[in-house]
Amino acid sequence: MIDLHNHLLAGLDDGASDPVETLEMCRIAAKDGIRVIVATPHSCTGDFMTEPETVLNMVGNLNSRLKTEGLDLKVLPGMEIRVVPELPELLTFGKLMPLNLGKYLLLEFQHAHVPAGFHRLIDLLKQKGYSIVLGHPEKNLRIQEDDRYLPKLMESLGPWDLILQISADSLTGDAGKPAYKTACNLMKKGLVNVIATDAHSPKLRPPLISKALAEATRLVGEARALQMVRDIPKAILKGLGFPQPVDVASPLPWWKIFS
Repeated sequence: MIDLHNHLLAGLDDGASDPVETLEMCRIAAKDGIRVIVATPHSCTGDFMTEPETVLNMVGNLNSRLKTEGLDLKVLPGMEIRVVPELPELLTFGKLMPLNLGKYLLLEFQHAHVPAGFHRLIDLLKQKGYSIVLGHPEKNLRIQEDDRYLPKLMESLGPWDLILQISADSLTGDAGKPAYKTACNLMKKGLVNVIATDAHSPKLRPPLISKALAEATRLVGEARALQMVRDIPKAILKGLGFPQPVDVASPLPWWKIFS
């Protein structure tokens, strides 16, 4: 599996606090079946403005450590970027980093609202050759309150211009009932493309996907769920053509997943 959203780089944001925690997160992820992690420290949040050069250096050092430790895991560079008015300018001046240095930017909204003019930002970034992975929209209060916003937005866009990534802890219910309900609704409508951990520590939002994958399988079927943790993240990171999305299956009772 591929984890497209993870805060395992030590000391850059509110994620791993030191290299010991970083390594423990890597062990947890590898044991869960994750083979690729994209390191996505916060940027443009007001508290954090991470430099791309720092991310690249830390990712290189971490991969060397993982090889020494014998862990079957690779870490790639990226950022989680808050949607702010100066985002296009920061991108132009090389202050922001796409996932694996490709064309997809991992963006996040502030917790309480959706930024005005987001559709215009999508168009502007598209003109610059970029597309968007929107991180954990199911945790946004505005989206939780208005279940029409994202479906309407997605209808107005081209295929893969906006990729929705939900967090594993939303699907498992650990992020609270509103996030779980919104995540399930988006899944059933066929709008979710990626499941990622948004891991912050070995204990607080650990890098685990398998439990969320089981819930996704129940909601939309195994084939589509696997696309969200394998095929689609791989296409994003390698610049490949995207797979044809498997049709959403009817939800199964939870006990039938293991039968």
